Amino acid sequence: MKPIRHKAALLAATLILLGSAETKANEAAAPDTGTASGVVVKVEKAIEHGAKAAANGVDHGAKAAARGIEHGAKAAASGVKRGVTAAASGVERGAKATSNAAHTVAEKLGGSPTPTSSPGK
Repeated sequence: MKPIRHKAALLAATLILLGSAETKANEAAAPDTGTASGVVVKVEKAIEHGAKAAANGVDHGAKAAARGIEHGAKAAASGVKRGVTAAASGVERGAKATSNAAHTVAEKLGGSPTPTSSPGK
């Protein structure tokens, strides 16, 4: 399971558990009035605050993951472009070196060099 979906599933499970805990807390606190109801209200607010923070955290994490994937894709594309450019440069240098070597060998043997089409000339 992807990390984002895993976190979303955890958030949903947490919210369900918190909702059931809130219901049980309301049922238990209903007969008692006074100081216990103030604690229940604080707990409810804390649960709401925690649920909102968790939802914001999941949203923030999803956005950060998307930015990371986008950055990685751009870096990979740039690396491929550099690799292709380096390979083309290497082929060109190799062809030129081969042409120069053939020319040098032909001169040393005393024959006239055969006309070749070199990319650099």
